[in-house]
Amino acid sequence: MRIGRQAAAELEQQYPLSPDAGLRARLTAIGERIAARSARPGLPYTFKVLRVREVNAISLPGGFIYATEGLMRFVESDDELAFVLGHEIGHVAARHHVQLLERHFFLALVAQLLFGGDPTAAQVAAIVRFFVQRGFSREFEFEADRLAVAYTHRAGFDASAGLGFMRRLRVAEGRDPSQFEVLFRTHPGLTDRIDRVRRELRQLGYDVGATGHPRHAPGRRPARRPAAPRGQVPRPVAA
Repeated sequence: MRIGRQAAAELEQQYPLSPDAGLRARLTAIGERIAARSARPGLPYTFKVLRVREVNAISLPGGFIYATEGLMRFVESDDELAFVLGHEIGHVAARHHVQLLERHFFLALVAQLLFGGDPTAAQVAAIVRFFVQRGFSREFEFEADRLAVAYTHRAGFDASAGLGFMRRLRVAEGRDPSQFEVLFRTHPGLTDRIDRVRRELRQLGYDVGATGHPRHAPGRRPARRPAAPRGQVPRPVAA
């Protein structure tokens, strides 16, 4: 948790937080609902929006979850956002961050902590840079997708919305590569992810087509994107 708090503070120094309270409220409401159905519901999860145009989401040790403004405007429903948050919460619940820290930073951090000190600013910056720029292994990403399907479904969202989200990502990336550069650099290819997510959905009883088009499970309807407050023009969503 201590490393997570320091990493979160470092991340927020590098990337400003969004001033849009409505975006954070939406992110927090959905995130808390997903976290409550995760394998680690007792963690004090924190959800914040970064003022960044690129489409991406980031998780840090201890339950610090971030989404960019670009992502918040790209998702077309609460169900899609729930799937993305389920993926990031899956990384936390499966302790992927801890395993990577042990693998890549173990000796330096243990030596520091044994002598009663905190990680240095340079070490914390390196940790943040690692999670933002390199991401997780394919194995961890696939596991996070599997957990995203499970957590989203348990929380009462339409988990098949994750398929639509990934299909739109694949199309949109070709139109504006700069907006998706980090996301695609740190995640496995979408074709493999879509195939695996589709299999997980079928095991839960969702009716999804062979091409990956979601046909929602009986009795489930995707949550609509909330309407803009009265007098406010809805923000456009990337196509």
